[in-house]
Amino acid sequence: MEYFSKIEKSLARLYKKWSGKISHSIIPLPNSGSGRMYYRIFEQRESVIGVYNHNKSENEAFFHFTEQFLKNRINVPQIFQVSENKHFYLISDLGNTTLFDRIKNENNIFNDDLILFYKRVIQELIRMQVIAGKNFDYSHAFPFKEFNKEAILFDLNYFREKFLDSLNIKYNDLKLRKDFNTLANEALMSNSEYFMFRDFQSRNIMIFENEPYFIDYQGGRKGPLSYDLVSLLYQAKAQMTENIRELLMNYYMDTAQLFVPLNKNEFKKDYNTFALIRVLQTLGAYGLRGIIEHKKHFIESIPYAVNNLMLINQKAEIIKKVPELKEIIERIFLLEFDYNE
Repeated sequence: MEYFSKIEKSLARLYKKWSGKISHSIIPLPNSGSGRMYYRIFEQRESVIGVYNHNKSENEAFFHFTEQFLKNRINVPQIFQVSENKHFYLISDLGNTTLFDRIKNENNIFNDDLILFYKRVIQELIRMQVIAGKNFDYSHAFPFKEFNKEAILFDLNYFREKFLDSLNIKYNDLKLRKDFNTLANEALMSNSEYFMFRDFQSRNIMIFENEPYFIDYQGGRKGPLSYDLVSLLYQAKAQMTENIRELLMNYYMDTAQLFVPLNKNEFKKDYNTFALIRVLQTLGAYGLRGIIEHKKHFIESIPYAVNNLMLINQKAEIIKKVPELKEIIERIFLLEFDYNE
């Protein structure tokens, strides 16, 4: 507890420096999958969020991206104060309700109101990617400035190491690396001149005053349009049906066409390729946080991600070009995952 109390004291000092007031209480918020620690800091009826993150480069990416988004009127938290060492900072309190919470409240039933809200989110995503992303400065991006081959292979090898190896799934290493290269080269054929949020999913979308607000974009980089849409529509525990995915993908394409030239057939092909890459990366994260670190939420998410992988395996044209990976995916389907493990 001493370690946490030092963090709380540092945040209390930062709060006093910013507001001139002494905080009434500092309450830790539930930790997710990151190394960042969040606290709600109260002073009577007012509150802000205090953040501690030892990764200075990641923090600087967040600060720099936030400044650019706010200039373009994108709904993101305001930054009130940053410590001299840049390990602590204060941001606006957007409440407790995420889009994922709303999905759960609707029992994963995508009714008209929820679909309408998703369309609102998609509108803002396009504004973020195209309008804010038009002259975006990536000089502080971390750990990658663009979704290049190195970044794609990093995600694919993350899946190999954290998921396949953790479950002791056997594979031919040379053949799998060859398939990863094929998959990366296919992905790089897509136009990658836009802002890529990187983890654009419902847990990173707050609902504040009935508007979507976006958080946790510090891993953003220059990249393709379709990756973030895939991240939103293939989030494992959202359990979105294929017909709703199709509806929202078509809405995205129709809306994006108002801002950028877009060939729908090429977009759909890229979309399925990035869907495969994204779900493999997600399984890597679930392997680390769930299988290795034994965090319940991530273990519970694995079967849903595998179901998504099964759907993508049937649709993505690139599957025909990656035989070792295809065989591995088919073996993953045969594994049994316990939701209550």
